[in-house]
Amino acid sequence: MKRAVLFTLLAAVLFSVAASATTVVYVPMRKSLQLSDLVLVGHVLNLEAAYDREGGVITKVTLLVEESMKGDVGPGEILTFAAWGGSLDGLHVETVGEATYRLGEKVLVQLEDVGGDLHTLGLSFGKWDVTSDDKGQAWAVRSLFDLNMVGVTEAPVTRVRVDAVRDMAHGMSAY
Repeated sequence: MKRAVLFTLLAAVLFSVAASATTVVYVPMRKSLQLSDLVLVGHVLNLEAAYDREGGVITKVTLLVEESMKGDVGPGEILTFAAWGGSLDGLHVETVGEATYRLGEKVLVQLEDVGGDLHTLGLSFGKWDVTSDDKGQAWAVRSLFDLNMVGVTEAPVTRVRVDAVRDMAHGMSAY
């Protein structure tokens, strides 16, 4: 009986650890824009699983850039960056908390250089879906459902006007 209870408790603990969200330090919007090497709006053209330099599985995200809010990338340019995880050669790797991308979606991405490769800043923290309201106003919306945050001193921004992000990012060029 004790073994069964111990096994059940152990299984519950292991499952809860495996199913838990990734924990990140919360960074306010202005600071996250400062930390970003690139801030771009564009459309996802292609998703391709590959191995990175260390042999880990990544998904290469190809973006048709519509606008660069930070960084030297022009409209109409094609940029490829990586998201950790993907399915390749029968291996499926999922990075809890990593941003997921869909073909054709319009996104605002905050990218950082990690060892010479561009990645979404702070896993899913730097990926925003771009939508329009009924008045035609563009909004950037992000999901933080699988991220636990520490150091939160303000409510995490999950929806912001695209022009407000543009204004903040352009104001950073003075730094």
